[in-house]
Amino acid sequence: MYAGVPLIYGRYLRILLGRKAAKVRTLVLTFDDGPGNRLTPAILKLLAEYNAKATFFLLGRNIAGREEIVQQIATRGHEICSHGYDHLDYWTTSPVRALKDIKRGWQAINVALGNNHSTYPFRPPRGRLNLVLLLYLWIRRVPIIYWSSDLGDTWLETIDTCRIAHLAEKAGGAVSLAHDFDRSDDTLDPLILESVRLALAMAQQTGMQVLTCSELFSRDKRGN
Repeated sequence: MYAGVPLIYGRYLRILLGRKAAKVRTLVLTFDDGPGNRLTPAILKLLAEYNAKATFFLLGRNIAGREEIVQQIATRGHEICSHGYDHLDYWTTSPVRALKDIKRGWQAINVALGNNHSTYPFRPPRGRLNLVLLLYLWIRRVPIIYWSSDLGDTWLETIDTCRIAHLAEKAGGAVSLAHDFDRSDDTLDPLILESVRLALAMAQQTGMQVLTCSELFSRDKRGN
């Protein structure tokens, strides 16, 4: 039950998320593990060219020294969410340490933005929660946000730059996952940027909305 119940619930949320996006013909671009010094600013520039907003799930340990980038994300109207602090595997981490990791991630965002928010929407690293964390997030009413399509830029040997656009167009909408952290080299950066550009172009050509996660939930509740 410790891992099984959250696993099943997470799969349910992923299915529900895809259905929400398709219901209102929406593409939600989400980015994990940033901010990065190279890729995050390039993504922000590309989004500005299309007048589009995205959702960034920031990793706390990557924020220090990049507070200005976090502030740029916020001031440009993008949504800031949390991905924890140390990208721990919550299935193998003690509940106490896992809870501290979530809270520390929220605190890192607050420090960068000069806020005192108590919580931010949360995406668990590797998509894994344990039962203690699930109950904690439920009690705090923290939105737990997964994804419905994955660019595969951390697990595929090669990136299909049409993948985000293709999956979103085929499904009628999607919440996509890509990563904007700094890798040891920049060979994947152009491929990730091209994937985002093709997805934005597809949405523009087909009349698909490009929204943040919170905007998607809001539109879905209103039914428009």
